[in-house]
Amino acid sequence: MEEARGYNIVTAMKSAVLIIVTVLAAAPVAQRETARPPAAAGANSEKQIPPVSYVCPMAQDAEVVEDTPGKCRKCGMQLVPARLDSVWTCPVHGAVIKDAAGKCPLDGRELIQVTMSVTWTCRNTNISAMAPGRCADGSPMQTMYVARAHGDHNPKHGGQFFMAPDNRHHLEGAVPYAGVFRLYLYDDFTKPLPRDQMRTASARVVIQPVDRKADGIASAQSFTLVPVRSGRYLEAKIGKTALPAVLQAKVKFQADQPEHVFDFAFERYSKEPIVSPSALTTAPAASAPSSGSPAAMAEPALATPAAGPPASAAGAEPVPSGVDPALIPLPIPDTVPEILAQLRTRMDQIKRLIDEAAFAGVYFPAFQAKDLAIALEARQDDLPADNRTRAESAIARLVRSAYLVDMLADIGNKQQTLEAYEQIAAAVRDIESAFKK
Repeated sequence: MEEARGYNIVTAMKSAVLIIVTVLAAAPVAQRETARPPAAAGANSEKQIPPVSYVCPMAQDAEVVEDTPGKCRKCGMQLVPARLDSVWTCPVHGAVIKDAAGKCPLDGRELIQVTMSVTWTCRNTNISAMAPGRCADGSPMQTMYVARAHGDHNPKHGGQFFMAPDNRHHLEGAVPYAGVFRLYLYDDFTKPLPRDQMRTASARVVIQPVDRKADGIASAQSFTLVPVRSGRYLEAKIGKTALPAVLQAKVKFQADQPEHVFDFAFERYSKEPIVSPSALTTAPAASAPSSGSPAAMAEPALATPAAGPPASAAGAEPVPSGVDPALIPLPIPDTVPEILAQLRTRMDQIKRLIDEAAFAGVYFPAFQAKDLAIALEARQDDLPADNRTRAESAIARLVRSAYLVDMLADIGNKQQTLEAYEQIAAAVRDIESAFKK
């Protein structure tokens, strides 16, 4: 069994007790937006300011976020306060911050939604305030957004995006056209790995046999991924592989590190985001320069994207890719039977997404299941003592398992994600038993 498949589930559960929303970055990489006046007093203005959370200062402990101060449960360091906000930005221009979806003013690409920390500052000062106000000269403080580790899980090249089990790397697999598989490697801020780190990485792609005679594949085939001349990605020629295709990337980020396994399922060819020529010629002169190379913006689009947006709940609005699920309110049914029915629906959605290797969408029904389970806590007082004890235990296990399945889906290992799903399913069965009249 692959070393990565031996990844300790119990350890992973402890690491995933709290939602993966990112940690406080040591230095800002996203620049401040335009100045905004301080929020006026009143209920409406309060909603515009994200609540204070307490996060671990270590990037590798990105999943730790608490409602109260204390010590990080992973590294033991003191938690630090942060306001987390979901904002829209350009895929390769982090200086652009918007409040709603749209087009990037610099290259015309669709904006993506990411999680950042927000503070307020005054021009030419080191002030980093946790609430808006006015500067010494009477001018309003400026809002400053700071990129965060693991705050951006959006694919950059129309492929499928995963987080590595080491909590330090991300990667994206793409099939831009027949016979080619590409692997893009990123750091914990979803920035392309530098060339020296790309050279230390090694990877291979395995084509899994599909139950279709037309594929002509009798057994799994393995191909070595090699860096292209530009150093921007790894590539392998995989022969006449028909779509849909099930591919498995096995990656070592360094020679002395374990080989991690990532499962991909491509229904169609990956589509490189299209850059608008008009946007490139009309971009404001004061805008920040692109962090991507011209070559990165010039690659042609070849087909429709491999993965669609996350599946949403029945009757709910579609969820934009990249949105932090903790920021999405879930309408909770009024009765216990309705809540239990919604839980079963979420289980079906999670299982279907895992079976289809559509890992990017798993987080949404998983976190909805978590919210539904928490809602049942307020409805367990009328249960007999034994049932109440079983319900409390099952609800706690479901919440932990929801975080775990989200983390493992981000890693892209199908077997581990299925194992985490079984833990959620078992908790749901125990919840149903406890609430059965």
